[in-house]
Amino acid sequence: MERYEYIKCNWNYIDDETPVILFYEVDLENERYARRMIEVFSNGRISLGLDEGCEFVTEAPVPQVDEINQDEDFLAQVITKEEFEKTYQLHEYFENLGFSKR
Repeated sequence: MERYEYIKCNWNYIDDETPVILFYEVDLENERYARRMIEVFSNGRISLGLDEGCEFVTEAPVPQVDEINQDEDFLAQVITKEEFEKTYQLHEYFENLGFSKR
C-alpha cells in the first residue's frame, strides 16, 4: 500500500481570498493528515500550505474523496503523485479553475 494519497479538490468560488482548488498530500500512515498542501486562487495565484516547525499542514485529517464529494460545494478526485509534484513547482495555475457537479 502506498503511504500517500494525492487529492485535487475544486471548491465553488466564494471570494478572491478563498482558494478555488486545493491539492493535498495525505499521509495514510498518520491518520490522513496532510503533509503538503497547495492552494490555487481564482486569479491563478498559488500558495503553498506551509507551517514551519509542524509535521502536518492541516489541523484535522483530510476526509476521503467520497466524503468530500457529499458536499455540493466541492468536487474532489484522487490524482497522481506526478500531478501533485508538477503543480507544487508552479507559481501560477492555468488549468480550468471552475467545476460543475451537474
